[in-house]
Amino acid sequence: MRFVLILMALTWSLLVQAQEVTLDFLRQIGLPVVVVETIDAEEPSCEYLTPDEGYPGYSISNETKVPGRIRVIEGDSTLYDSGDYEEDVSGMTIKLRGNNSAFTPKKPYKIKLQKKADMLGEDKKYKDKDWLLLKDETPSLNLMVGLKVNELVGMQWTPRFRYVNLLFNGDYRGVYMLCESVKRNTDCRLNVSESGFIFEFDPYWWNEKLWFQSNMSGRKYTFKYPESEDITEEQLQYLVDFMTKVDYSPYHGDYEEYIDIESLASWVLGHDILGTYDWYGSNIFLTKYDTLDSKLMMGNMWDFDTIEMTPDDYSKVHVVTGGFFPDPLFYSKNQAFTKVYQARWEELEPTLFDEMESFLNDFAASDIAEALEKSRELDFTRWSTYGPTVAENIETNLQWFRSRKTWLNDTIQKEIAMGISTPPIYIKPSSQETYYLNGQRMVKGTKGLTIEKGRKYIQRNLP
Repeated sequence: MRFVLILMALTWSLLVQAQEVTLDFLRQIGLPVVVVETIDAEEPSCEYLTPDEGYPGYSISNETKVPGRIRVIEGDSTLYDSGDYEEDVSGMTIKLRGNNSAFTPKKPYKIKLQKKADMLGEDKKYKDKDWLLLKDETPSLNLMVGLKVNELVGMQWTPRFRYVNLLFNGDYRGVYMLCESVKRNTDCRLNVSESGFIFEFDPYWWNEKLWFQSNMSGRKYTFKYPESEDITEEQLQYLVDFMTKVDYSPYHGDYEEYIDIESLASWVLGHDILGTYDWYGSNIFLTKYDTLDSKLMMGNMWDFDTIEMTPDDYSKVHVVTGGFFPDPLFYSKNQAFTKVYQARWEELEPTLFDEMESFLNDFAASDIAEALEKSRELDFTRWSTYGPTVAENIETNLQWFRSRKTWLNDTIQKEIAMGISTPPIYIKPSSQETYYLNGQRMVKGTKGLTIEKGRKYIQRNLP
């Protein structure tokens, strides 16, 4: 049987190399085909930015919005057709998106429809103007797996997506994920009120028109809703004051007045289940449903490029420094957050991992998985790359969730039994010198929590 599968894969690979990748050819594979046709075949462009010294990452600016038509075709059916471009009437604009991800030859895109629609062709209740084409470059099943965990841990919204092949002005661009974007939509996305906010803890704040920061932690935030040009000075000051209070609240023990700890505990636990390595803080979305009365809530989980990378440790979201997020809550004199985190684990542990295994096995046996495998061969040929098979992705994920359940269960239950908070606390040797973030050396007798190389330490008896 294995020989037959290898022979079939080899036959398909040889066919791919000899085949002109047309719409008719792509329609036979099984994945939906996104067909983009821009006016005069214009390509979206941008400026590539290198940040000033001390700022993280790379980013883009001055992205051109190119008008045109977009269709989603599945087999013999057209799931969606924007029609030709006419401003505010039909068609769409498309532009490059992302930060570091925009620097590779295969580009991610953002689509703006001129008229709301559900591009996934499922239900009119999901209609919106903003959609994403996220590239499957690794390749992996990370987005699918991450969003499934997001759903199972009970986040307030789980974005929908489908694997697609992209044909751009007649040129095959590879496998993408056609996905909902993070935004306010009271019918189908983040349902904040008109007076509410969606904002992002954003290390790329330096490339945004408007941002604000907490006066306590110095963490900087950018806006998803409202648009930057619609933010008033009063709203901006309100958020500065509110997030400063939020950051101080774990140390005062009154954080339950400001933070919806159930949503935060679920968000942190989701990342701990996934073993997320990216700790720097991009794509951390927060919501406040109205200006005065609502608490801070976590939005959906997003950006799963570095999941399943901390096999013998908690996720690296625990080392995001300063303020409330999230370790000061674990170490607060008010242990409500720790208890909610532990309770969520005890609630989810009996079923979540079995559900993930069933989900992955069902996907492995699906027509989508078979079509995705064939499409990857086309993608590899198009971009002169290579990568794992879908079956290898499935097996890697199954092994992760089996071992992750054991590690988390043993670790969390041990800490519950010991009566200490998560994650583990290490005692730093007193012979080492320690410095504040501003470079000033801590004086003798200083106590508190410090973070070095991803580990948390209780500081005692400094020299």
